[in-house]
Amino acid sequence: MGSQDRDYMRRGPDWRNGGSMPHLGENGIVWIFIGISVAVFLIPPFQDAGVFTGSLLRQGQFWRLITYQFVHAGILHLAMNMLGLYLIGRTVVSRLGATQFALIYFIGGICGALLQYGAHSAAGQPTAIVGASASLSALAFVFATIEPDMRMMVFPIPVPIKLSRLAWGYIILNGLLGLAALRSSSVGNTAYLAHVGGALYGVIHGRYFRQRILLPVIRFTRSAPKPKRPPVYRARPEQPNVIDAEFTSSAKRAADYNEVLDKINREGIGSLTPAERRILERASENLGRRND
Repeated sequence: MGSQDRDYMRRGPDWRNGGSMPHLGENGIVWIFIGISVAVFLIPPFQDAGVFTGSLLRQGQFWRLITYQFVHAGILHLAMNMLGLYLIGRTVVSRLGATQFALIYFIGGICGALLQYGAHSAAGQPTAIVGASASLSALAFVFATIEPDMRMMVFPIPVPIKLSRLAWGYIILNGLLGLAALRSSSVGNTAYLAHVGGALYGVIHGRYFRQRILLPVIRFTRSAPKPKRPPVYRARPEQPNVIDAEFTSSAKRAADYNEVLDKINREGIGSLTPAERRILERASENLGRRND
């Protein structure tokens, strides 16, 4: 067993950003959709309430664009679609996460129903659709868009074929059958154009939207206070020291300072004139700077 197969080496995607839902496992969303489809099949009133028809859509029952995706015409129809949902759905969830899976499933099914309804309405034919085939087409084509060079064996063709070629062959075949169904009712009751609508949305989602349709992740973090930077004092070499400039290098000021001190010794500090006091104060200030 390789290291990537060990439980502690697996990193599940964040469910808030399109990953698997909490406590359901990575494929939990797939099992939920399968469970809904089985429950609807076992409860006939749910089936009647979920069927999509053009007349009901014109009456404003827009929710049937979604509910029909969980309704199936028979046990074989249900079994085939649920097998495809299990196989394709797990692959999409592992690559894009639960949120992307649900978006592709619902929007692909809606696009498929609208294309089928629009084409049949233009041809003057009624529209009735059930099943998850359009949604599965969208899921499959998202994966085919992400991995176009993957090769698959298709019975009875003895050589592997690129997934992208299989995908476009699927679209072309269903498109031709759908157009034939518009001209004659003998082709069958399969919603071929719904398959095409779901597949085309899968291509668009895989190429353009899958990196943009994400739930935001909001994280609240407490930032540490920024440390205060101590003040930086930079010496200016072009300017001489204050005391040296004003006293040491000036014989006159040094002499004035000495005279003030002598006068204080003789007559006391009260005898100083305002000018002499300023000389004394400046000397005291400069002396304090030097000591600092």
